[in-house]
Amino acid sequence: MLTRRNLLGAATATIAAASAAGCVEALGEQEGAASADPETVRLAELSIQNTHGESHRVQLAVEAGAEMLHLGTYELGADGGSRAVEGEWTETAGEHRIHVALDDGDVRTADVVDSVGAGVGCARVLVRIGEDGTLGVWTGASCGSGADESDLESV
Repeated sequence: MLTRRNLLGAATATIAAASAAGCVEALGEQEGAASADPETVRLAELSIQNTHGESHRVQLAVEAGAEMLHLGTYELGADGGSRAVEGEWTETAGEHRIHVALDDGDVRTADVVDSVGAGVGCARVLVRIGEDGTLGVWTGASCGSGADESDLESV
């Protein structure tokens, strides 16, 4: 299992490499788009899903500022179901970053505030292993019981 230090170190290296290559948008920062105010956006929902025909392991970290709020490893069967990841982030607004690695692979990072845009009060994140076995991080600004996958966008 990756330690917090290894996970954040790998995330930092991945972000630096992507920034140097001009790929920051793929990590959640949309060029030219107005960002939401971190003081008003709360991470209302976080879930993981495996739609691939094989089982996978996902390592997930949730960070707010310099504080690590969650670090966990999840074994996901090939059943296509999703599961919610619960945590204290649902109550407090702030700058949340999601770090995720699939089967000990490279760490992918998404900045929740930057990915949802201005005027948003809550955000939700879905970490999904697609039918082709690739990792995707999706965000949406529609929260609550009426929210569905149709408003999620890849970051």
